Amino acid sequence: QGIQIPLGRGFAGRIAAERRPVVIADVDHADILNPILREKGIKSLLGVPLLVQGRVIGVLHVGSLTPRDFTDDDRDLLQLAAERAALAIEQARVYEQRRVAEALQRRLLPRRLAEGLGVQVDARYLPAAGASLGGDWYDVFSVPGGNIGVAVGDVVGHGIEAAAVMAQLRTALRAYAADGHPSAGVVDRVNTLMWQLGPLAMTTLVYVVLDPVNESLELVSAGHPPALVVSDDGPAAFLEPHSGVALGATPTARYEASAFALPTGSTVFLYTDGLVERRGESIDFGLERLRAMADGLTDVEALCSTVLDGLVPDGPADDIAFVAARVPPLQDRLEGRWAATPHSLAPIRQLLRRWLASHGATDAETYDIVVALQEACANAIEHAYGPGPADFSVEAECDGGRVVVTVRDAGGWRPPRGRDRGRGIPLMKALMDTVEVRQTDEGTTVVLTRRLARAAG
Repeated sequence: QGIQIPLGRGFAGRIAAERRPVVIADVDHADILNPILREKGIKSLLGVPLLVQGRVIGVLHVGSLTPRDFTDDDRDLLQLAAERAALAIEQARVYEQRRVAEALQRRLLPRRLAEGLGVQVDARYLPAAGASLGGDWYDVFSVPGGNIGVAVGDVVGHGIEAAAVMAQLRTALRAYAADGHPSAGVVDRVNTLMWQLGPLAMTTLVYVVLDPVNESLELVSAGHPPALVVSDDGPAAFLEPHSGVALGATPTARYEASAFALPTGSTVFLYTDGLVERRGESIDFGLERLRAMADGLTDVEALCSTVLDGLVPDGPADDIAFVAARVPPLQDRLEGRWAATPHSLAPIRQLLRRWLASHGATDAETYDIVVALQEACANAIEHAYGPGPADFSVEAECDGGRVVVTVRDAGGWRPPRGRDRGRGIPLMKALMDTVEVRQTDEGTTVVLTRRLARAAG
């Protein structure tokens, strides 16, 4: 009934504070705060604490409707029942905490990795054996300008507390990156947040921004194990960046980004220390095992499966998370599907720039074709669908120097709204050689063509 008893006062409050059985022979002449006991006509009471590893989690008591002298045997019997009840209650509490932590972890770890970003990604998460889920996590997301952010972190501790800190950390990292801050500035701001959350929020982090167009990456490390790069034309090697202290260790920490080359076709592998640390041996041995096992495995799925089978023991002693991201060589034909939201435009532009450069387009030609494509995609996003999730496809091919880009949606375009709207198609026609719009009951297809100058030459 929502009645609260102060610790140390009343019948139950005394039992909890003194952590011992209490007997009241005559309730009418005792300090009883719970009115329910008097309303029920209780005459005598026996109560014992519910203890789990020396910690009081509650009180168990019985009462009689007639005066009774509770004996030592009565006390011992009730205490035995209390011990078993406390264990069952604690197991139920831990089970519920684990269930909540698992649901939180499943919800926060990305379910669709790098969809539409033009990179290949695979990842794994394994909780420690016999422990509730903890704070190990990974993420892959687009950043302003069309680059790709990849992160792995390891929050101190286990259970729902660590999972909650992980949720705040992952959300903050994405938010600061979406604001357009440079990679080091993103980590600086996350560190300020971690410090405000308190010492228990300390975490290690490695944050990488992939730039597929320039075949490079930026890396910021906050007390985290080194990132590994696997390539086709050389041995796997660890990157050695400027390393900072763990997040949340000090509010004055400042982090520095390190730049590295990342040739197309290479794979970046990020992981938490549970993958390489073993009790009683130097971490250098674990790092070398990882490097040797990953050597030559640029395929992300094969790399993650090999590492999982070869380095993750049965019943790991610590949480383990790792992610592999590869910038694959572009095919002659470009195709993909994207969500019909404005967030899809930047990765589409980035991908098309890379593809056009591989086919010899000049900067001016690339600019014109990318702008025309953006207008066609924006029409699909803004005019094709009503509220709710939807998607559209983009295809591009180059035949004899003639670029053909096709955008397809499954909706019906609405008329332009406002005097300054409806200029997308004239803009596309001004930038491309031809523009064809086909509208059917199944949706709308826009075909853009442009002959490259090198082909005409």
